[in-house]
Formats: sequence, C-alpha cells, structure tokens
Amino acid sequence: MTDIKSLFDQLTANLLQLEKLLATTKPVQALVSRIPAVLKGQEQAVINQIIPELATDMLAMKLAAEAFQDIHIKHPFSQKSARRYVGIIHLHPDHENAAKIVSQINVINSIKADIEHAVVSENDTRQTRFSAIHDNCPGVMTVHLYRKIHCLDNELVKSVRFSWQRKDSLHQPDKLKLLGEINAEKERATPDNQLALTQLHQKVSTTAEHELRIRRPVKVQPAANIVKVTGLKTVTAPLPIIVIQQEPLEANEVAEFVATQVRKQRSDKRKNIVLGTLSGKTIEKLVP
Repeated sequence: MTDIKSLFDQLTANLLQLEKLLATTKPVQALVSRIPAVLKGQEQAVINQIIPELATDMLAMKLAAEAFQDIHIKHPFSQKSARRYVGIIHLHPDHENAAKIVSQINVINSIKADIEHAVVSENDTRQTRFSAIHDNCPGVMTVHLYRKIHCLDNELVKSVRFSWQRKDSLHQPDKLKLLGEINAEKERATPDNQLALTQLHQKVSTTAEHELRIRRPVKVQPAANIVKVTGLKTVTAPLPIIVIQQEPLEANEVAEFVATQVRKQRSDKRKNIVLGTLSGKTIEKLVP
C-alpha cells in the first residue's frame, strides 16, 4: 500500500517552498481574484451575483500562494463547494526563480496525482476512499487536494481571458424509470400539484425514449480562454494560471457575474420542447 501520509507531508512541504518562491518573484503581470466562498448550508442557494475581490502585482502573488495552499476545510465555509481563486501570473523566463517555480509546480502536481491514484486504485468503495484520505490527510477538502496547478512554460500564449461558464448537464433517461419517478412524486404531491404531474406523465409516456432529455442546472464556474499560437483552449480556472514566457500576452481579470445578463444562444444548439419539471430537473423533448 502507498504511504499516503508521507506523500501528503511532501506535498505540504513543497507548497510551502512554492509560497517562498512566489513571495520573492516580481511578475511581469499578476491579476488574481478571490471568489467569495459559499457558506455551509448555502450550497443550494440561487446565485444571482458574484463579485470577485481583485489583487494585483505582489499582492496577487501572495494571494496565489494562499490559493495553492488552500487544501483544508475552513469554517464557516461549505465542504461541498470549492473555494476559487481566478487569475493569471505572467513571469519572465530570465527571472532567477522562474525555472524553480516550474520545477516546484511539476513536483506538486506529481504528488497530487500520486495521492489521487493511490486512493482510487487501492480502495474499492467510496467509504474506504474517504477513510484513506481523511486518515492520512486530516482536515483536507478532497476536491482542493486533487486540483492541479496550470503552468504554461514557453508555450507561446497570446492571451488569457476569463469568463463565467453556465452549462447544463444533459442526458437521455430511462423512460420507464422516469415514469416511475413521476408516479412516486404524484403519490406524495398535494392535490394542487397532482394535475401537473398527471399531465407530465402523459407527455412523457407519449414521447419516444430517444427523444427524451433530462436537463439539470450546473453551478456557474470560472473558465479561462487560453489562446496560443496553436489555437484556443478553454479550461476551468479554480486556481491562478502561471505563464512563463518572454513574449507579452493580453490578460484580463474575471468580471463580476450577474445572472440576469442574457447569454448568447449557440447556433448549433438542438431545439427542444419543455415537457415539465421534476425534483429540480427539466424534462425535454427533442425537436427533429
């Protein structure tokens, strides 16, 4: 069995070393925003607005170091919603710390990957994986422990721009199971809601299974649009992105999120008809 505790101790030591390197490194440009954390018990609250807290230059370097070390549960914040720090740090390759920072991040990401592989491959159940993490890495948030640091070393980045992603989870349901869920909900429903559920059952029963879709809302999250000479790549951005190169690049801080702002409709999005809602999910029928 892998010595996860030893790996975790190595990770902690390397994160401290990275903090020291960042504290003594003057960036070409640094923009890092702390996203206000979700309080415990507020995980399902509707998010109408997010106001990032921006730091620049050496304050941004300090905040980035804090972000990379933020792997533990913190009260009174939620253990189910990740804390996020969105930003870009551009370093010149001639800085005496640049190569050390790249090496340090590679070591940190490697240790994180080793811990995740050991936990997943050496434990068969969710409970034993939970124990493996929390017996050897006390007080950690697993999602924070596993997330990697993006470091782009001499990859000819032209720009890094941040945005908010609002995607939905979409899948084709098992029709019989879905009808069973509707019936079960109908039995628990008040008389005022039973008619709507009866109508939904009828609509689903007369729709072919391959035309049915279940749409679930996914929480808004920050994303980075990274343009290199080789093309565009979009990645989720819960941690600051480090870019090391001589060439200048364009960057912006993540903007305020306002839920009421209208999103541009994708031209390739398939049309659908909403049949109804059930337990927070939307049931749709695809239109040919």
